[in-house]
Amino acid sequence: MIELEPMASSMDEVVVVGYGTQKKVTLTGAVADVKGSELAKTPTLNLTNSLAGRLPGITALNGSGEPGYDGSTIRIRGTNSLGNSSALIVIDGVPDREGGMERLNPNDIESMSVLKDASAAIYGSRAANGVILITTKRGKSGKPMLSYTFNQGWAQPTVIPKLTDAVEYGTLRNELAIYESSVPPAQWKTAYDALINTGTYTNPDNNAVINSPTGFFPEDMQKYRDGSDPWGHPNTDWFDATFKNWSPQSRHYVQLSGGSENVKYLGSIGYQNQDAYYKNSATGYKQYDLRLNLDAKINKYMSLQLGIAGREEFRAFPTDGAGEIFRMLMRGKPNEPAIWPNGMPGRDIEYGQNPVVITTNQTGYDNDKRDYIQTTGRLEILIPGVEGLKLTGTAAVDKYFKNQKRFETPWYLYSWDKTSYEADGVTPKLTKELRSPFTDPRLNQWTENTLNINLSGLLNYDKTFGAHSVNFLAGVQRETEDYEGFNAFRRYFLSNAIDVMSVGGDLEKNNGGGSYRRARLSYFGRVGYNYEQKYLFEFLWRYDGSYIFPPNKRFGFFPGVTAGWRISEEKFFKDNVNFVNNLKIRGSWGQMGAEPYFGGVLAEYQFISSYPFTNYVLSDAVVQALYEARVANQDFTWEIGTNTNIGLDAAFLNNRLSVELDYFYNQRDRALIAETGLVPQSSGISNKLPPTNKGKMSNRGGEFKISWSDNVGEVTYSLGINGGYAKNKVLYSSEPAGVPEWQRSTGKPYGTSGYTIVAYQYDGVFKNQADIDANTIDYSALTNNLRPGDMKLKDYNQDGKITGDDMVALDKTRDPLFTGGFNGSLSYRNFDFSFMFQGATGGMLFFGTESGDIGNYLQYSFDNRWTVDNESSVDPRITSRNNQYYTDFAKAGRNTYFLRSSNYLRLKNVELGYAVNMPKSLREVISNVRVFANGQNIFTWDKMKLWDPEATSTNGQYYPQSRIFNVGATVTF
Repeated sequence: MIELEPMASSMDEVVVVGYGTQKKVTLTGAVADVKGSELAKTPTLNLTNSLAGRLPGITALNGSGEPGYDGSTIRIRGTNSLGNSSALIVIDGVPDREGGMERLNPNDIESMSVLKDASAAIYGSRAANGVILITTKRGKSGKPMLSYTFNQGWAQPTVIPKLTDAVEYGTLRNELAIYESSVPPAQWKTAYDALINTGTYTNPDNNAVINSPTGFFPEDMQKYRDGSDPWGHPNTDWFDATFKNWSPQSRHYVQLSGGSENVKYLGSIGYQNQDAYYKNSATGYKQYDLRLNLDAKINKYMSLQLGIAGREEFRAFPTDGAGEIFRMLMRGKPNEPAIWPNGMPGRDIEYGQNPVVITTNQTGYDNDKRDYIQTTGRLEILIPGVEGLKLTGTAAVDKYFKNQKRFETPWYLYSWDKTSYEADGVTPKLTKELRSPFTDPRLNQWTENTLNINLSGLLNYDKTFGAHSVNFLAGVQRETEDYEGFNAFRRYFLSNAIDVMSVGGDLEKNNGGGSYRRARLSYFGRVGYNYEQKYLFEFLWRYDGSYIFPPNKRFGFFPGVTAGWRISEEKFFKDNVNFVNNLKIRGSWGQMGAEPYFGGVLAEYQFISSYPFTNYVLSDAVVQALYEARVANQDFTWEIGTNTNIGLDAAFLNNRLSVELDYFYNQRDRALIAETGLVPQSSGISNKLPPTNKGKMSNRGGEFKISWSDNVGEVTYSLGINGGYAKNKVLYSSEPAGVPEWQRSTGKPYGTSGYTIVAYQYDGVFKNQADIDANTIDYSALTNNLRPGDMKLKDYNQDGKITGDDMVALDKTRDPLFTGGFNGSLSYRNFDFSFMFQGATGGMLFFGTESGDIGNYLQYSFDNRWTVDNESSVDPRITSRNNQYYTDFAKAGRNTYFLRSSNYLRLKNVELGYAVNMPKSLREVISNVRVFANGQNIFTWDKMKLWDPEATSTNGQYYPQSRIFNVGATVTF
């Protein structure tokens, strides 16, 4: 018979909250937490990519896998503002540290807590979007313990866009030759057959001759098929020519910890190196990081904590950014060579851009080095004679340096005129050509540095009187930030070999710079009470002042209230319900602030008229002058987020089963918006008027987390599922005059990409001429000549014609409405195994590529199109350069046919580990060895199919997300 033992209760855990910790049993706010050991199981080198699927209500969208810029966009309970919806990041008690959380080493992290409701009110003016609290590891009493962890991984794109090959592309170009000619649709079938068989068609109506495009005559197509002429008729896969199969990445980490009761320490050193997908890549990321945390008990009443963290980040890139590189990869024509058969690079696609070359350092380099030094000191004093009273002073001084150097050099490519040969008469003779858009080297350099100083003082009283427990906290905090930046430019260098600014020429040189100072002052506090850990109450507040606002609106008060009732502690419940170990109902309400953003930028000093510098010519001389760019807004103030939450926590069956449920409603007021409805752009002054605090939106949803833990014999296992749903809508935004009701943003969702998607409603395809003849809707506003294969659109307002008034505001955005995860772990003797599935639903993304005579087509477009042999009523004809009304964004190109669901389910993470039994002879030296293998983004099931479903790019012109396989070991001495 197998007996199931009671599992340890998660209610005994301690959770980090604002300016302190709380037992989970008495927690009344909506707080999610995860241990650093769980985050370290992910082989990604960016911490934000470890969060997706782990915490309910947390959305992590990874839009790129480019080394150095591969972080996820983090949202707590979706998008909550018309301005900025980013959470506040607090590291070891210090808010908004330079560099954020992306590059923190997960091995240094003890825990991460996420404050999702009014529990964040103690952070006041920057808490309305939620707060993420990160606590790093500290030393423990005991003998010194040294550990070394090594990871070696290999990455590749999760999805490489599938494009047409030379034969398929040639087929499409022949179709286009007919569609773009004067041949009437009734002759398209005959004309197409003629081009395929002979390469020529003569229109019997006017004797006009139509030929296959150059390079796509029947004899050319045969050479593409059989590969008999790799010089003159290549079949190029541009991605294959540019990418290697696997890109290595590695991480090394050493940690030393230990100490006595009076002095404890933890120190670590880390290194990581990440290569890019490209062959001979100029792109890469390297990082060196160190951390030292020291705890000292000075005497009975006084203790000291010191923390020092340093990090150096190296980002190396070619002179063209990832967007330009992938634009060329998507446009590369399969009948043109990326690399000649002799290994020389082929001609450029445009402006000297051949991806095989512009991904390397042959064009120069763009190097970015950033250094972070972050220090924290905390002195804690127990007040003698008053038990539970404590005074804490904290000082944090952070310094940040950035130096970027971009040196561009001319480069050469090789072309063949298809007639010249070497002396052997067989080998084509290539011509070396200067193809860069410039002929001389040029150098740009930027440098900037920031000093952040954070000083705070806390008075805390924590005392239990019989069944009554009280907690009181009051604090003050002052933050300053000083920034300076400088840049310079020179060209006309004598040689590519000398990349020093002073060696450049004096003509056309330039320089610039800037500086600013920011400051904030805050007073905050918390009062907590519970009776027998049964009736729970907490009041939080913060009185924040910011340099951003006018003197009479510089400070704001932000309160929060949370309360809970542990029903399971009531006698009537305990005596009658035995299978429930814990049942708690909790609720919260709070008003928190957000520093307003407008146009994606922090809106500073809007209460002051803006007078930028400009140049004018006066008396034949260039003089510098000022002009008024923006009128002052004296009513400029905070955004206000009013957040309400109701939740339930429960544990059953000796704590094996635990459940967390939450419902929330957030309303954001005073978001900055442009008053386009009052002052149209046609007035000529709309861009000089300041934005106003009139925007409003709401956001509501729910979350759940269900966990099961148990052991059977030597097997210990756990399963968990979590999810969060959030849907917002705009309550007020200044709408342009005359906009139809069904196109208004008000009442519709708002996403990270901006306002509501407005699009024509796709309604099928005109299958043939008979279908066109039966049509009764007027398309003359878009085209005067409907043809077979054209797209049908819905006449939404039913006025008998298709116009801009038929566009409709949609109920979804790029952002998912629901995100969730399913995870599990199992351990048996020396083996351990864990997995996590993660998914998202409710998002949409447009797709469209630069195709036709300008570039290649997606394989999807080839497989799903109207043709003379396949008169589809679903998929339209192909187009070139968006030259038809249904692909032209100036007409009806924004339609729902090109809108794809971004729903997906992903096997996000898997890890298998084994603890090696050490021989007795080594146990005194090596106490533990664990080897492991893990993976990230292993399999994906999705509806997008074109590129990764987390992509934010509509055209594939971005650096793809990574699939990673990794092996490693941890050795403890």
